[in-house]
Amino acid sequence: MRVRNHGKYTHMRKSDPRAIARCDYSGLMVAHSSLQRQMEYRGSGLVWTGYLVCSKFLDVPNPQNLVPRIKLDPVPIVTARPDNVVDAQTTLADSVGVLNLQVGGNVNITLTSVQFDNGVLNFLGVLTGDIIIYVPNTYNQFYANNLTTGGHTLSMQISGKVAPPLLIPPADPITLQGPQVVNTFFNLQTVNF
Repeated sequence: MRVRNHGKYTHMRKSDPRAIARCDYSGLMVAHSSLQRQMEYRGSGLVWTGYLVCSKFLDVPNPQNLVPRIKLDPVPIVTARPDNVVDAQTTLADSVGVLNLQVGGNVNITLTSVQFDNGVLNFLGVLTGDIIIYVPNTYNQFYANNLTTGGHTLSMQISGKVAPPLLIPPADPITLQGPQVVNTFFNLQTVNF
């Protein structure tokens, strides 16, 4: 009796014939005894995918499909104490910096880079003439609060630019807050919300 091999992985012998089957992954004919269950991680453990695969083509299960174990939240403390670092930055002056600058009179003022790094610029004093505040040509976003008195105007301009100055209106009498200004390197612009 002549025995015919049915593929590379069948290994048929005349004295000991064996069943053959098709591998679900490769599609090749293999000895049925060499087929193994293809397992995969799902949920909380390994499950059979339903495929019978030759051991040469068997995939190693990857645990990335497991449901992650989430630790419980810590038990809350009954008498928790506040963090001192957070409390130290509760004021606007501590978080972005506030500059209170006396601009009374009628002389134009040039701000230094250190003064311009503040997030809030408060201009105080009695104006006896129109004043221009010159700011450095560096990017900054800040609030300009015109808290001056007198019947004259306060405006801002970038140092070295010929663009018309930005008029800073008097601050809101209730909030004492003026417009938010952005230095875009080309000109000063107010931001409207």
